[in-house]
Amino acid sequence: MRFQITEEMKKRIFVNSCSLIIPLLLFMFFNQFEQIKDFVNTILVICFPFVFGVAIAFLLYNPQNWLEKKLFENSKFSASKKRLLSTLLTFLIVLVILALLCATIIPSIIDSILTFAQNISDYTENFTHYAYTIANSLNISTQDIQLWTENLRIVETLTDTVTSTLPKLATYSYGFVRGIINFILAVVSGFYILLDREKLIRVIKKLNYSIFNLDTAKGLNFWIIDVKTVFEQYIVGNIIDSTIIGITCYIGTLILQIPYAPMIGLIVGVTNLIPVFGPFLGAIPVIVILLLINPISALIFAIFILILQQIDGNVIKPIVLGDKLGMSGFWILFSVTIGGGLFGVLGMFLGVPVFALFYSALREYSNLRLKSKHLEI
Repeated sequence: MRFQITEEMKKRIFVNSCSLIIPLLLFMFFNQFEQIKDFVNTILVICFPFVFGVAIAFLLYNPQNWLEKKLFENSKFSASKKRLLSTLLTFLIVLVILALLCATIIPSIIDSILTFAQNISDYTENFTHYAYTIANSLNISTQDIQLWTENLRIVETLTDTVTSTLPKLATYSYGFVRGIINFILAVVSGFYILLDREKLIRVIKKLNYSIFNLDTAKGLNFWIIDVKTVFEQYIVGNIIDSTIIGITCYIGTLILQIPYAPMIGLIVGVTNLIPVFGPFLGAIPVIVILLLINPISALIFAIFILILQQIDGNVIKPIVLGDKLGMSGFWILFSVTIGGGLFGVLGMFLGVPVFALFYSALREYSNLRLKSKHLEI
């Protein structure tokens, strides 16, 4: 009698194999976690210019597409020349905007940093005097004040060390040159991605449909479209939101006569890119700096930034981003924490959209499996 493997037996073999292989893979993963993490970090460092180039292409796709349709739609140029001219014009406009920003904002930010570094001793003395005055009026032990003073001296020493080290940074030419090369590679790769995006998409589709069966390939195709949509909306939306917050913070600190407005606006705007923890990462060091200068200014800024973050969370972000990710606050917090723990600040920023994509894929898979079993949960 010929032995036949039924469909039920195939399913059991598959389930039993998975129950053995998956725990083994998990054990190997956690046992070799540091080596795997180092390997992933190395790959990310090598691929960073191209990843950054993809981000540039995401950011400039809509402006480039608009220029191509509006300016060159009725022109006599060929399609390839229209694409080339619109892409060149997009990069030229961005370059001019960045040059203007650098010429107007960067000098004032550098001036704020240098002025703060030069006046750190005076700020420390003023804060110490202010603290002693309050301590005497509240009958607080001066030993606690002395401890605070010693901590401030440490801050002053660290500031002096940093300011004395700044001129020496030019000697680290390797890192500087490498950064410049990576930036140039990123810009060039972003340019070519915009220029030849249809060809690149066609190559990805060919690989997808040639490797996988039709149903899997279709599913992956939809997932890749989701990747593009989520990253495009998330990155562009976050940058727009953080720019609005940074500019608003700068204007607000000017109106409230809080010192170092350009530096504070930059810190708050950049850290606002990081979900959940970003506002705290930006506000806390600024409040500490303002405490040294004028505690009243620190209190005013704390109230101002609290109001600004409430407006951002309840008004600006819903308008700019909406509910693009389809995740609850818990999963956003989870993805930021895990991403930051594994890959630092970049992981905190990109952890949310990456997790959102896997979350969406698992949700769709679960719904399909439940539907096939005629279950509603």
